[in-house]
Amino acid sequence: MNLDNTGKTIAKLRKSAGFTQSSLAEKLGISDKAISKWERGITFPDTSLLNQLCILLDTDIESIMYGHEQTNQWGGLLILDDAIPAETIIYNKLLIHYLISQFLLVGIGDIRIIGKCKPIKVEGINISISSELNHKFTKNVFVIYGNQFIYGPNLTKHFMRAMSRDKVTVIATMKAKGKYPLFVDSDKKAVISSEENINKYYALPYVFDSHNKEMKSFDTIINQQVNVETMVRGMIHFNLNSYEKVYQMAGFVKMMEENTGERIADLDEIISRRIINVNQ
Repeated sequence: MNLDNTGKTIAKLRKSAGFTQSSLAEKLGISDKAISKWERGITFPDTSLLNQLCILLDTDIESIMYGHEQTNQWGGLLILDDAIPAETIIYNKLLIHYLISQFLLVGIGDIRIIGKCKPIKVEGINISISSELNHKFTKNVFVIYGNQFIYGPNLTKHFMRAMSRDKVTVIATMKAKGKYPLFVDSDKKAVISSEENINKYYALPYVFDSHNKEMKSFDTIINQQVNVETMVRGMIHFNLNSYEKVYQMAGFVKMMEENTGERIADLDEIISRRIINVNQ
């Protein structure tokens, strides 16, 4: 967490919501000097105020904690698996919408797609499509290898924590089986393990590279020592490389949306709740 980034985020959200420092302070029952200190990166809001602050500014705790300046330094790279067309409908949305929604969750508005995909226009987001990887990011890069989709509690927080770590970080989740079993040490470093289910963690093909290294295959990356962001139980991961997996995910999304009222991977809703400005 960077206090300067957090302060700039609070100031931007406050102005967008139509509050002055004084009017926001009055709503929170604190002094406007406290708001000023937050926005100048001197102090962080008291944890008892975070929920109310998020409601007033129409955002979430992760966006306040990690700040919009950090996400502007990142680009998203999606390497499609052409086994399933990107325009395939999964319940009520295109497959590609589910995939790019994961970048939008962490405020990334500069996205490159490698593979076969029709042009996509999303207001405020820069999306380019290429048949091959012929452009190197000048930013840090969040890479998704294949048609991968994760759903679960605190997903945004996990992604943002991975973005805040140095060097290369991969995502690992607890599951019954997987291709990349990991040994995770106490410092959250991980190496591939030859033993199945050694500690129930398996790496997923999500990579956060904060050092702009040359693009490598996920197999190459995971066979080196990397940082790891371990997710809690309850995460659902879909590797959408077959129509059987597409049908499974369609049933899951249908059940969740009908029973919870949540709109999964709704791009407009995500953008409205995130600070995404590719021109900053």
